Amino acid sequence: MPLDSAMQLAFLLFCRLGGMALVAPFFASRTIPVRLRTAMLVVLTVVLFPVAKANAVAGAQATFATFATESIVGLAIGFGSAIVVGAAQAAGDFMAVQTGLQGASLFDPMTSVSVPTLGQFMTAFTTLLLLASGGHVLMIEGVGETLRVVPPGTVLDVAPGLLAMGKLGGELLSLGILFAAPAIAASILATLLLGVLVKAAPQFNLLAVAFPLQIAAGLVTIGAGIALTATWFAGWDARHLHDIERLIAPMLGTP
Repeated sequence: MPLDSAMQLAFLLFCRLGGMALVAPFFASRTIPVRLRTAMLVVLTVVLFPVAKANAVAGAQATFATFATESIVGLAIGFGSAIVVGAAQAAGDFMAVQTGLQGASLFDPMTSVSVPTLGQFMTAFTTLLLLASGGHVLMIEGVGETLRVVPPGTVLDVAPGLLAMGKLGGELLSLGILFAAPAIAASILATLLLGVLVKAAPQFNLLAVAFPLQIAAGLVTIGAGIALTATWFAGWDARHLHDIERLIAPMLGTP
């Protein structure tokens, strides 16, 4: 392969990896210096270059159309796992509101914004679960698999892929509610119990007991249900691959 063609192919592969690194957990973390992330992408480009070369479109060139295709395919690979971490943070926000801990906020170094403590905890917890289950390796393997499905240099209609990403993003809140459901249920039950106590004993000092009881019920439920969240990740790899197919299939024109 001529040097110029090899450089253009390497650039296209770098764009696909860069699209993934823009949104994928851990890869997109702002705690990792930009130079280190760039070096990591360069190393991955070198490692995956033989696969890209073996599957590349003949005469693949770095044009705006191929750049857009590669970037969107990379975004699709990282988007599936980003949805899970985003849902976990949303679940933490829901639980913070329900348990009365929404005022306890800390600076999150991963997103560079202040988030409720429970949201930061859930984000860190799910990120660690992804790393422990080999999620970072799965995403790199996903890039290698898409090199066969969508050869470098292919020009696709990216609009359906972006629309599919928007639809998949709508599942973030529903998945967040699923994670937060036990704490929400416990908070509702605690509120109902307080309502019954107030009706049974009007002299009952509600303010002295309401917040401690609500916070205690929420924290105990979160502690008891955190194992269920970890169990859900046992099948995360299959869900991630399914999400990639949902995002790439519309660009390929397949249902």
